[in-house]
Amino acid sequence: MRPFRFSPALPRLPAFTLGDFVILLGLASFLYAGARLALREVTAILRLSRWERWRTLLLPALFPYIVTGAITARGGAWNASIVAEYVQFGGQSQSILGVGALIPQATNNGDFTLLIAGTLTLVSTVVVINRLFWRPLYRIAEAKYHMD
Repeated sequence: MRPFRFSPALPRLPAFTLGDFVILLGLASFLYAGARLALREVTAILRLSRWERWRTLLLPALFPYIVTGAITARGGAWNASIVAEYVQFGGQSQSILGVGALIPQATNNGDFTLLIAGTLTLVSTVVVINRLFWRPLYRIAEAKYHMD
């Protein structure tokens, strides 16, 4: 096995990463400022009140991003709740009733039938929620609130 060698480029890596982040942040703020100016002009031309501006311009423009953020947040929260159902630390395990606790317990006990049943339950739950709830919402966001 080769020993680790210090590379002179290694300390520069965080600086390059930070530089990329600053460039992307500047680009995002520039685009946001341009969009905000355009929305102000449209609001002034159409003489919209604050409520009308939110209802007719801002919320429809944000809707696709709200849906995408909600999908991501819900998925992350669901994963965290599944993982939190069974915890092992310091030789002790704590669990609550749920499929997230069922899968590691079935694995530890070698009960592969229960393991497959728990995994298929998780997969089918995700597929059903995505097909019946998130996909239609995303299609609405894509079709009705699409901006070119």
